[in-house]
Amino acid sequence: MANETEDSMSDLPPARPSLKAFAAFADHIGIRVVEWELDRCVIEFDVEDHLLNGTGVLHGGCMSTVIDTALAHAAIYCTVPENYRSGATVTLTVNFILPVKKGNRVTVESKKTGGGRTMFMSVAEARDQDGRILATGQGIGRYRDGCHLPEGLPRPDGVPDGKSPGRFS
Repeated sequence: MANETEDSMSDLPPARPSLKAFAAFADHIGIRVVEWELDRCVIEFDVEDHLLNGTGVLHGGCMSTVIDTALAHAAIYCTVPENYRSGATVTLTVNFILPVKKGNRVTVESKKTGGGRTMFMSVAEARDQDGRILATGQGIGRYRDGCHLPEGLPRPDGVPDGKSPGRFS
């Protein structure tokens, strides 16, 4: 069985590079933003040993984290590269449809479906490399003040590109 799993990893095409660097937890999962545009985001990750639960399948919290990240990123794409947009999850619903084994590549596509000055709504589908739906998600988020506009806000001095200013500094 172990050889079968190892072989399935080698059958996957090379991973696409990420369009964004992530902080510790998301980086540990191996999240890669592979497509990102206004109101849409595609995130991928490969299921490895450190992401499995006690029964040997992808931990539900890991899938929830990736779906949550994709839902938010569908709403915070910034059309001005030097600026930033930011938000926080208010509600998150994840529906687990199929178990995910080691060796799978999971692709989560999310789309912003609505919102206004303070809130946004997004939906997502997670699929394996064969196109099977593994999970779906829906979420409502709250924009950080002023971040509802596609052009975002000017990045404060000392905050590097790709990062948002801290909330509690």
